[in-house]
Amino acid sequence: MIKRILVGIDRSASNKSVFDSAVSLAKTTGATLMLLHTLSEEEADYPVLPTYAYYPMLDRNQYDLYQERLTEYKEWGISALQNLTSLAKEQGVEAEYTQLIGNPGRAICELAKSWSADLILVGSRGLKGLTEMFLGSVSNYVTHHAPCSVLIVRSAIADNSNSDSLSESKSATTP
Repeated sequence: MIKRILVGIDRSASNKSVFDSAVSLAKTTGATLMLLHTLSEEEADYPVLPTYAYYPMLDRNQYDLYQERLTEYKEWGISALQNLTSLAKEQGVEAEYTQLIGNPGRAICELAKSWSADLILVGSRGLKGLTEMFLGSVSNYVTHHAPCSVLIVRSAIADNSNSDSLSESKSATTP
């Protein structure tokens, strides 16, 4: 029986499909959702500190700009999680959220274990072959290391639910 579903949330285009699938499955099974966003350098929009700015005393302006962008990135994650949690609750699904720092695959697997998840939902970037081998794949890592079943969402589900505000909240809160 599925009672706890962990959902990996990121900034990718598949995010809406992952969320919609999770809500649909939670409605069907009566499960609780745990929405997780991981602050990771692997995400495309993660702010990067220029190499020469690693020594703040040498270039304080660059370091301060990096800190500001990192704060905005963290705030986007929390805001997106709060919006999605509200959307899930509006649809009658119990949901909570958390934001962690680190490798997304490991963070998902560790949280799944500590939260006693019955199922993990993650999206897929569609990496294959050598690209996946060199860049890595969160869904591949999770599939091989998860303490529970994993569902990889590859495309949109046919559902007329009112989740269009996910993309609206993303574009409204993205810096």
